[in-house]
Amino acid sequence: MRKPPRKAPLIRWPRRLVEDIARRRAVLFFGSGVSANARSADGKSRPPTWAELLNAAAADMEAKAPQVANEVRTFVERGDVLTAAEIVRRVLGPRKLTALLRRNLVTPQFRAAPIHDALIALDFRITLTPNFDSLYETRAMALNPSAVVCHYSDRSVATRLRDEPDLIIKTHGSMSEPASLIFSRCDYIHARSRYRAFYGLVEALLRTYTFLFVGCGIDDSDMRALLEAYGADHPGAERHYFVAAADTFSDLTASVLADALNLHVLRYDAPAADHAALVDAFKMLRAQVDAERAAMRNPSTTA
Repeated sequence: MRKPPRKAPLIRWPRRLVEDIARRRAVLFFGSGVSANARSADGKSRPPTWAELLNAAAADMEAKAPQVANEVRTFVERGDVLTAAEIVRRVLGPRKLTALLRRNLVTPQFRAAPIHDALIALDFRITLTPNFDSLYETRAMALNPSAVVCHYSDRSVATRLRDEPDLIIKTHGSMSEPASLIFSRCDYIHARSRYRAFYGLVEALLRTYTFLFVGCGIDDSDMRALLEAYGADHPGAERHYFVAAADTFSDLTASVLADALNLHVLRYDAPAADHAALVDAFKMLRAQVDAERAAMRNPSTTA
């Protein structure tokens, strides 16, 4: 008789993280891995990954610039998506690039997934995301009318960080303002120079809040630079938390990230594609956070 499949263990959420989320002293940073759970209106497609998006651009360039299209694919294969994106931007130009992004990110009418609801339910006061799509913020504002969205280029971002009860910051812009998108290598360089104050604010958040990274890689240029600086300047400080499937990193790599970037990798024993296990893990986290908040409201019950 065949044994039933082993149920993947959920994440053991650290007590410090639960307490910081409960006290709204934590920041959620989520990437494209969260959006990848969405489905189009017809249920047939998901949002493309960066590699898929850039390969689609290469296909558009194939007829007129086959050599350049192949170079884009080569850079994508090497993992150098910023250089590939810079080539795409220069070949397509603003109008065609915007059309490409709309065709792949807007036209399919992607809908929020259960993982969006699970993260929103944790009630972070500050959320950061480099995602161009508006899946999370649209859903968040539907569930919580007090939620406010702003971009990295917003001059009032510092005031909003101080005053808004629920703030969602688009660190790379959004499709609602295509001209502001941080898409390519030169865009990153320009943004880091022109919006130094914003990156200073994020660095301050890293020093004073606990970050929970979900659905993102460790290769985001902005956050990697900030985490490296944080790890170098504060080697003994509290670590931030990075959620990953067990097959994403080896134990050795997890220890390297802990030492180099001050990241505590939280792994769940399931393939990266098993999104249901991750949703269950966040539901469990919410239960722990809710219990902590209840204890905060009624301290006598825990005496």
